[in-house]
Amino acid sequence: MTRFALIAAASAFCLMGAQAGEDVSFEDVDTNADGFVTETEFVTWKTASGEVSAADALMKFIAIDADGSGMISPSKMEAAMAAADDDETDTQDDMTSPEDPLD
Repeated sequence: MTRFALIAAASAFCLMGAQAGEDVSFEDVDTNADGFVTETEFVTWKTASGEVSAADALMKFIAIDADGSGMISPSKMEAAMAAADDDETDTQDDMTSPEDPLD
């Protein structure tokens, strides 16, 4: 479950360019420029296009904010991205080299 949450969160946040066809940086989402993305900043950004509900945006925020501080730091974002990259690699490996069911 944690792995799924991190994947979903990372997909939503770290690949920010998917929203409105623009490249969006951490700094663009951190509207008050304090070095952290708050729940309000994140939900406002994610829901701006109308494609993501506030509830879905909140769930993604919670998944990224693993320590429950209420803020996403650049390092939390990087950790979520790394976890998503690892899982994507694992998924690709699973599809190309099936495991022996007897192992």
